[in-house]
Amino acid sequence: MTRMGTRTLALSALWIAGVVALGHLLAAIPNVELVTASVFLGGVVLGPGLGGLIGLLSELLYSVTSPFGVAAPPLLVAQVLSMAVTGVAGGIVGRDYYRTHRPPTSHMVTAVIGLALTVLFDLLTTASFLVFSGITLQRLGATLLFGLGFYVAHVAWNTLVFATVVPILGKKLPGLIPWSSA
Repeated sequence: MTRMGTRTLALSALWIAGVVALGHLLAAIPNVELVTASVFLGGVVLGPGLGGLIGLLSELLYSVTSPFGVAAPPLLVAQVLSMAVTGVAGGIVGRDYYRTHRPPTSHMVTAVIGLALTVLFDLLTTASFLVFSGITLQRLGATLLFGLGFYVAHVAWNTLVFATVVPILGKKLPGLIPWSSA
């Protein structure tokens, strides 16, 4: 493996460990998390392929080490796929976006991306209940309505993080890790 390859592998492993640690750090606070933003930034810094892998492995490791226990397989698949998409999305936005787009545009666009990724996560994880609990589509609507407060809190938190922190780090991190584009 080349030196750049070794560095990129090490950075990816450290990024995954950081995401899992952030997940555990805030696990006790409902719907307040930094996993989504961290996975997205992993994609920004390392590209869509490694971003997707960071999302997949981070969410898998967080789930299997969760203080709340391992998620049921359909829920785990929904969580892992959602975070893989989040990492790929960060990679598609890419390291150059934040250099070439200035506030407030970069902040607004990133906020909308964070909102969409969080809604995707919440919808897929809620829909996974259809598979293992026998909820009908009609009951799924009631489930979504019952959990609306939690969804709103989760979406609001992540939209705020994506509107404020992600654009700043998206601009700074690639410059701090110039060899990170694999």
